[in-house]
Amino acid sequence: MASRIRAVRKIISERECTHALVTDPADVFYISGFRSSGAALLVAPRQLDLFADFRYKAAAQEFCRGGKWRFTLIEASGFGYLSKRVRPLSVVGIQSDAVTVDQYEDLKKALPGVKLMPLSGDVADVAVRKLPSEIESMKAAARIGDKALKALLPYIKHHVTEASLARTLDGLCAEFGSEKPAFDTIVLFGERSALPHGHPGERKLCDGDFVLIDFGCTVDGFCSDMTRTFVYGAASEEQVAVYNAVLRAQRCACLAARAGMRCCELDGVARSSIADSGYGELFGHATGHGVGLRVHERPRLAKNVETALPENGVVTVEPGIYVPELGGVRIEDMVVLQRGGSTAITHSPRKLMELPL
Repeated sequence: MASRIRAVRKIISERECTHALVTDPADVFYISGFRSSGAALLVAPRQLDLFADFRYKAAAQEFCRGGKWRFTLIEASGFGYLSKRVRPLSVVGIQSDAVTVDQYEDLKKALPGVKLMPLSGDVADVAVRKLPSEIESMKAAARIGDKALKALLPYIKHHVTEASLARTLDGLCAEFGSEKPAFDTIVLFGERSALPHGHPGERKLCDGDFVLIDFGCTVDGFCSDMTRTFVYGAASEEQVAVYNAVLRAQRCACLAARAGMRCCELDGVARSSIADSGYGELFGHATGHGVGLRVHERPRLAKNVETALPENGVVTVEPGIYVPELGGVRIEDMVVLQRGGSTAITHSPRKLMELPL
């Protein structure tokens, strides 16, 4: 956590702020190590303040006993708790992408004479490099996902519905140790698999359908994210062609992924491969995203993002092709980035699997 505190203090210096106010619960944990849904941090060059409401009073007091952080109880709604810590004429950097309009107005009322400086995603960027313990938690979540998906296969039967299969998968993940789904589980059949983020419905599974499953688990609050696509029964020539085009693109991108390359470069590897297969116009979303306490974090692997991929960052690689009326294929893995390449932490089979009728 010390490196992240230093990074926030560097932001304060570069942006000519006197303080940084951290209010997003995930970033509160990333920077301080204190987990809470009702806490905030105030980081200054020489002082670290933790604020928490009554629900977390005992935990916060214990956490601050070491002396690094100073604890203040939040006793009322709004941001009045900051008034004794921030003097007039101060410049407070705020997480402008995580503060509502109402919260911004409350901040101005609580801190008259104080300038509020938007930091956009600067604060969130301090946690793009994951700590070893955080990576281990994501590996554990990914192992649960691999185990649950394997256990799900016998349940993929004729006329099962998308919604019921999604519920079964959620139950298996919980049985194997997931704290909760990392996001709403996606199960889509047939032509509906061409909806990149469709919601499971009452569509029944039929012979020859694509079966797209996108889901994640959580361990210690950290997420996993994996997508696999199957064919129920014998795959048609077109289904095989689409699937193999996605598989080639995903393999190429995973082999190319490494810390230091630009996000747009890695996106371009997957996008060029799919274009070479003749399906370029049918791949419309980004190639991937960061994963951590939130299932979607920075960096974003997209064609317009010039940011360099971070060492020890954890990202997804998930190209897809979505053919109207036929269906879609997406293959998604999580990888840990290093200077020399990347290592996958999701391990379910990637080759086309034709599920028995």
